[in-house]
Amino acid sequence: MKLLLENWRQFINEIEEPITTLRIFDFDETIAHTESETRVKAPDGSTAVLRNQKEFEQYMNDAAEREGVDAFDPIDELEELGYQIDLSDFSIVKDPLEINLVTDIMRNFPADSKTYIITARRGNSIGPILNYLDEINIDSNQVRPIATEGESKGDVIANMIAQKIMPSGKSNIHRIEYYEDSQRNIDDVLQKVCQNENLDHIKPDDFELIIYKVIRDKSNNNYNLEEISC
Repeated sequence: MKLLLENWRQFINEIEEPITTLRIFDFDETIAHTESETRVKAPDGSTAVLRNQKEFEQYMNDAAEREGVDAFDPIDELEELGYQIDLSDFSIVKDPLEINLVTDIMRNFPADSKTYIITARRGNSIGPILNYLDEINIDSNQVRPIATEGESKGDVIANMIAQKIMPSGKSNIHRIEYYEDSQRNIDDVLQKVCQNENLDHIKPDDFELIIYKVIRDKSNNNYNLEEISC
């Protein structure tokens, strides 16, 4: 949570910059495919090894429903209930495979824009992620990382829009480009940004959110982008 607050302070301090576009990238399965695993031991003694994001999300959702936990990211609540969740693989960038379709876009930094990585990983992963960007020749100094620390990405992006209010009363964020592989996160962003009546009065008249869903074709290990807009 401390890191998330520090990221917000940095974001707010940039309010006077002529930013009109936010480019927001997820990390896992968007910038890079990694071999990270999550190991879980439930209070009843049963264990599970979750080998990818889909398996992880499904397990967490099922456990949260079973335990009556109503949180977008239920990890902390489940740990309080006795679940032992080993996220150590996510404190590093393990065996990364660059997704060039996305990183080729990321390498170009348009004027009047800011580039962010918003990851559901915990804060101790930020350093390894930035180091990885440098390794693949993306200037990490031009990328702002945000670890959501359990907050939904839709809430984070909605807050980013609301923090950039100009004297006109409108946000100076006119365009958001969001690159993400998880349909769950995409649906959350669509709900919290596109369908959020509390943002309607501060969105510029030409505001647009363009989501690029990263889709992996497992038959040939290629990636494609599906465009989704409000």
